[in-house]
Amino acid sequence: MNRPFKPWGFLGAALVAALLAAPQLGQAHGGVVAEEDVCLLRMGFLQAHFTLYLPDGRGAEEFCEEVPDVGPTLFVIEYLHEMMKEMPLSFRVISDDQGFGIFANWDDVQSIGNLEAQTVLHRPLVAEPTGVVTLRHDFAEAGGYIGIVEAENPANGKAYNAVFYFEVGNVGYGLIPLFVGLIAAAQVGFWLSTGTLQRFLRRLR
Repeated sequence: MNRPFKPWGFLGAALVAALLAAPQLGQAHGGVVAEEDVCLLRMGFLQAHFTLYLPDGRGAEEFCEEVPDVGPTLFVIEYLHEMMKEMPLSFRVISDDQGFGIFANWDDVQSIGNLEAQTVLHRPLVAEPTGVVTLRHDFAEAGGYIGIVEAENPANGKAYNAVFYFEVGNVGYGLIPLFVGLIAAAQVGFWLSTGTLQRFLRRLR
């Protein structure tokens, strides 16, 4: 015996899937992860607190991967491992001209032919004994950017890196496309189950 299809059950399942996916998508952008209201920069097993500030307009308000306004922006990296104080570390910000977005990774960075041409901020490999790296950049244009962090262990020459995407000026749409897509999929599924879509297509022939 066939059970009647319940469109709201299907739609509800789709929305639940979206809600479950939302934290994962919002908290796993490359090498930066939002964890318990703290933004962590991960380079292999190495970790550091990563915070963005808009000192001229937002005071001490903290940001992670979405900076709402263009203008002077402060980058603060606080090491969580003592050994990192002895490791030369570089920090670079490039414009996301290729459109890699939130899934940008190290392979994507290496595929860029002329990295300097897209660089808007660069701190070369330098050790920071205080364990806190502070950099300032004045963003003149809204858009997507990619942060690239590289560290080198002087004891064995091993290299570590992190790549993460962030936006300046609220240029993204967040998870709205995901929700729209799931709702559309639920509606199409309903039409297919009731035969509505098939009847409509037959009329067009």
